[in-house]
Amino acid sequence: MLRSCAVWYAVKTEYRTPTPEGCMSSFRLHDWNDIRLIIACASRGSFAGAASELGLDQTTVSRRISAIETAIGRPLFNRRRSGASPTPAGIALLERALRVQAAAAEFEGALHGLSTFPSPKVTVSASEGLLTYTLIPALLGHKKAELPLDPSMIRSDLPDLAFTTASDKADISVIATSPGDLPRLKGAVRVRRVGTMHFVPVASRTFLNRLPPLQNFDDLIEHPLLDIGIYQAIRGLDGWNSLISLRKQRGETVLVAPTTPKLHQPLLSGKGVSLLPNYSTLYEPKLVRLDLPSPPMGVSLWLVSHEDTLREPAVRELYDLMATMFLASSWYREN
Repeated sequence: MLRSCAVWYAVKTEYRTPTPEGCMSSFRLHDWNDIRLIIACASRGSFAGAASELGLDQTTVSRRISAIETAIGRPLFNRRRSGASPTPAGIALLERALRVQAAAAEFEGALHGLSTFPSPKVTVSASEGLLTYTLIPALLGHKKAELPLDPSMIRSDLPDLAFTTASDKADISVIATSPGDLPRLKGAVRVRRVGTMHFVPVASRTFLNRLPPLQNFDDLIEHPLLDIGIYQAIRGLDGWNSLISLRKQRGETVLVAPTTPKLHQPLLSGKGVSLLPNYSTLYEPKLVRLDLPSPPMGVSLWLVSHEDTLREPAVRELYDLMATMFLASSWYREN
């Protein structure tokens, strides 16, 4: 009489016993075909019928069923000339095999659904100025030679895009930090440094026509200055921030805009001198870069996305494309 052997089953498909004497200790199920085999033998009522259904020969079916039976120490099928019928152990295993078959069918359905599902919308975040004047025009394919990022590098259709200034709501973020600082992030994120945004003093042509010749960067303190609020928190812009602080200490007004786009109109109307990326004169011909020996000023740019988000192919492809566009641009290289 066969000794009792407990049967353990898992989707990773391994049969084990607690190794009582007389029972083999393990059997590894190499693929889903062994599960299909048990189901076919039970549903067709014979090894020959199962072999026909699965495209195997009867000897192979018999050998594989016998291997499972040897591993668990008891028969799964009663063999008769008229066919084969499951034993109580076979019925117990068959119930589990049918559940696995149903789960596999559901999984295949999900795969098919994903293969036909459209690519998701990908959200990109950055500062309002970087979005307005750089990222949005480049990623939407504006054919302008004066863009710092080259739209011609986009070789295939991009997914639907959305843009935001809130990095916590984005799939991909472009984050600026003071030089030498890393972005302050939590969780499993992918971070890649993609360059430096360099800043220079600029003014409108109208304003410069009224301005006496300037010799040094520090001479700007004698003239109206237009600031952007976020600049004061950036250590890489200390040269400019010192001018702003000194002018305020002297009791002179400094116009402060919350974002670069909000600075656009007063700057173009000749209200004073401001600090902008060195490529800003490319897309605004009314602006002029002041030809002054200025201290180096800039911020480090980082491309950020969560590791889980990057598992989506559309996000990963856009992340890699944006990194390539920044790194290929001469405007973001170290001086």
